[in-house]
Amino acid sequence: MRPMAVLAVTVPSAVLPAAASGGTTLAPAAVVLAVAGALIVAILLTEAVAALLRAVGRRRWLWAHLARRTRGPLRVLLAVLAVWVAVGVVADGTPHGVDVAAALVGIAAGAWLLAVVVPACVDAALGRHRTDAPGHRQARGSRAQAAALRRAAVAVVVTAGVAGLLGVQPATRPAALVLAALVALALVAAVAAVVPWLRDVAAGVQLAATDAVRLDDVVSVDGVWGRVEEITTTSVVVQAWDDRRVVVPARRLTSAPFENWTRRSAEIVGTVELDLEPGVPVADVRAELLRVLEANDLWDRRLAVLQVVDATGDRVRVRAAMSAADAPRLADLACDVREALVEWRARQRPGERPPGATPAPAAGTTPTEGAPSPSGATGRRDRAAVPGSTTVLVDPRRDSRLFTGSVFAVERSRAFTGPGPEALAERDAAVEG
Repeated sequence: MRPMAVLAVTVPSAVLPAAASGGTTLAPAAVVLAVAGALIVAILLTEAVAALLRAVGRRRWLWAHLARRTRGPLRVLLAVLAVWVAVGVVADGTPHGVDVAAALVGIAAGAWLLAVVVPACVDAALGRHRTDAPGHRQARGSRAQAAALRRAAVAVVVTAGVAGLLGVQPATRPAALVLAALVALALVAAVAAVVPWLRDVAAGVQLAATDAVRLDDVVSVDGVWGRVEEITTTSVVVQAWDDRRVVVPARRLTSAPFENWTRRSAEIVGTVELDLEPGVPVADVRAELLRVLEANDLWDRRLAVLQVVDATGDRVRVRAAMSAADAPRLADLACDVREALVEWRARQRPGERPPGATPAPAAGTTPTEGAPSPSGATGRRDRAAVPGSTTVLVDPRRDSRLFTGSVFAVERSRAFTGPGPEALAERDAAVEG
């Protein structure tokens, strides 16, 4: 296929000398009619493509964006193609001058089209994210990175276009080869930089295809548990129980094990381990565990077990296993059980201080002196203090629980209860089907 390019309306004056030198005789009227017909066809095709893009763009902003941005370069490119074909048909073979002009204009039009399409695609992709609202630092950072990538892509396109223009004439082909080598090096560097990103994209597609995680799933990754707050093509954002955001690469979730606590159900079993002195009456500890669980509203009554998991010369390790309806309730339940068993054992052996415990406060002081203010610790409510003293009134249910016991805690726990019964039922149906 010979090179193609756009010829201006003055093509007949450029064609006739070239035709005369090449021995081809062309009628001026035929050339004019051919060029005029080619331009009309090019305009009609351009408008048809623009109308098609606008029709698709009613639901997809990208296509409407391309319809506005690509009309000019697309019109030039289609015009050069139509004129080149028309002149070749009329002249029974295009003259050399027409081929050179077509190559130059065609390469320039193609580079123009690519230089318009690349920024249009980036702008359309970023147009869905607001950057003027507070708290959208991630969107603003993504826009800045995309702008840099857009400028780099346009620079590569322009350099490749210049190399193509220089390669048309034999005298300038060495310079074209140098520019082509620079473009090749830039592409190799870009591919080397993009390979890890492509691996993350493939891992993200794998996660989506296998339904390994969904939004609001409660997962545990590398010892950190929380809810899946956001899923992108390359990473998964986990909101930890303490409101940290852990960004996990998608390939990490496909190449190493992780725990999904709400894969089939939100119900969960947890454990509490205590080191006790030798000779401890295990039956009494078990009875106290059952008493504590029976009195606790967070226990769902599915499981309550106490086991001795280790015993050495100076200690006995017991493990209390209990169940709860979801992870937030289990977190508070485990803390309640641990605290109750520690206090019960302290009552059983009064005056004995466990190893590593802090000494009792000196006479004349209170346990709250020098400690952070409880109200400042939560930042959500003020606790009433007894007038004339440093004693602080403590609500055990409200002040010892992170996910239950107060309106704020219950509201917080709702984010960590899983994707909901509809998603769980859908997963069950997929497994059974």
